[in-house]
Amino acid sequence: MSTLTKIFVALLVIVSLLQTAGLVVYVSNNATAADALKTATARVTTLEAESQRLSSDLTAAKAAGDKSYELMTQQIEFKRQGDNENKQKLAERDARVAELNSRLTLTQADVARLTEALKGSEDTKGKLQEQMVALRTSNDQNLTNAAQMSQTISDLTNKLDVTERERRWVSEQLEEARNQTAKLSGALKDAGIEPSRVLAIDTGVRAGAPAINGVIREVRKIGPLDYATISLGSSDNVSKGMEFNIVDRGTGAFYGKLTVDSVEPNEAAGRLTGNRVPEVRAGMEVRTQ
Repeated sequence: MSTLTKIFVALLVIVSLLQTAGLVVYVSNNATAADALKTATARVTTLEAESQRLSSDLTAAKAAGDKSYELMTQQIEFKRQGDNENKQKLAERDARVAELNSRLTLTQADVARLTEALKGSEDTKGKLQEQMVALRTSNDQNLTNAAQMSQTISDLTNKLDVTERERRWVSEQLEEARNQTAKLSGALKDAGIEPSRVLAIDTGVRAGAPAINGVIREVRKIGPLDYATISLGSSDNVSKGMEFNIVDRGTGAFYGKLTVDSVEPNEAAGRLTGNRVPEVRAGMEVRTQ
């Protein structure tokens, strides 16, 4: 056998061995592949079922999504409509607010004007009250003055009446005195006595007046005239027109005369004359002689 044949034979053996090893590996790999194929087939079946399930879920999710989208679209539309309504209401509110602000401005202006008018009214009211108080005070003063004037008029009327009565009485007494004087003058002349000499004698009392003593009870002033009341009356033979000398009991000083105007049973009143009449007081003595 040649070397080349030996080499071919060796190569053939090696190739056979390699083929056998390859076949063994192939068979072994083929069994593993079959198992893998079975496993892959089962996995594919499982994946297909999962895919179908996922497809069903996707379909359901898509339907739910479509429904949700439709609902969301409706809600968005409703919200858009609500937003439009809200915008309209907001616009109306803004217009209302603007109108109210305008009214508020006018009202504030009216309030300011009324406040100013009220202040002026209060000032005027205060001034009127002050004037009213002044008028009331003036009215009260006028009423007081009127009352005083009325009292003064009444006093003056009384004094006028008294003066008029005195005037008439004096006129009557003067006329009577004139007649008596004429008669006495004639009688004195017939008796050989000069009337002027008799008139020069100051007796301080009327001729023929009885000796009567009393005291002054009260002194009062009626207008410009001074009057006094004495403790003697008609029961003491005091008569109207009788004159009394006013003297101080202690010192015997002469203060004036009292001419009787009115007579009561136990007292009489008359007018005072003389330089010291302001000094006459109650308790002083009156005498006819």
